Amino acid sequence: MTTIIGVDFSGARSDRNTWLTLGNLTDDGALLLDGAQSIRRADLYDLLPTVPTPAVAALDFPFGVPSQFACFLSPKHRPLDMPTLWRTVAGMSQADFIAARNAFVANHGEPKRAGDRKHHPESYSPLHNVNPNMLPMTHAGLQLLHQWHQHHPLRWHVPPLPETSPLEPESSPPPRHSGESRNPCVTLLELMPGALLKSLNLPYKGYKRGQHSTQRRAAILNGLALNSGIPLPNLDTVRANSLANDDCLDSVVAAVGAAMWAQDCVRFRRPQPDELADARLEGWIYVPLSSPSD
Repeated sequence: MTTIIGVDFSGARSDRNTWLTLGNLTDDGALLLDGAQSIRRADLYDLLPTVPTPAVAALDFPFGVPSQFACFLSPKHRPLDMPTLWRTVAGMSQADFIAARNAFVANHGEPKRAGDRKHHPESYSPLHNVNPNMLPMTHAGLQLLHQWHQHHPLRWHVPPLPETSPLEPESSPPPRHSGESRNPCVTLLELMPGALLKSLNLPYKGYKRGQHSTQRRAAILNGLALNSGIPLPNLDTVRANSLANDDCLDSVVAAVGAAMWAQDCVRFRRPQPDELADARLEGWIYVPLSSPSD
């Protein structure tokens, strides 16, 4: 049994728009959903260090920023990986983070992260600030990652960072697949629900608002189990909230993505050797490959 968590994250000041879907992936591959609910960021921070392991949590916010901006934030000590960046951002207020972004963008524009530019052209830069404003979510998300990493350093595996643990026995067998954890820990996965839906050939545009949004949400719910290969025997427990609220639906989609990773992480596109250095600093959106050649 693997604990499954899907999060649609919000950095809004009101702190009322983060949605959490919880469930368990059974030994026969079905995702049993415990429900979906609106929570505060502090609730999410408190929850993940306590969930039973092994666990996979798919989180809908950037785990990093474009490398140029990361270097701008810390020009004397160039960050080489996400934890170094998280530590830098943890020492900044949201106002300072936005001011730094504005100073950077004035001269350099809004670059996308290397992996997003190549594989997810529909995505926004973490530095984008108009429809949608990514800055509060990016700032709050990076601070949350730093707090988890600082206070519970041995609990997490954050692909594509290497998994290291001073408590790991030398005799531990290697993971079967790249990206798979060898320890009973919580895998934190950056996942964008729209990109996952696109990879599953489900509606990924126009389901949040607009004339046909409700019908598109229904199409997503009706096709999610079949297209993902993850049986969802009690999907009806979250159907009403998902039809009424696109943030709730995104958390359900993220949970399905987490279950797909737990079932077979080889299905997902991972950084190639020439992409790995950027991905370990900037973050990487994980979505399943549509075919083995992708």
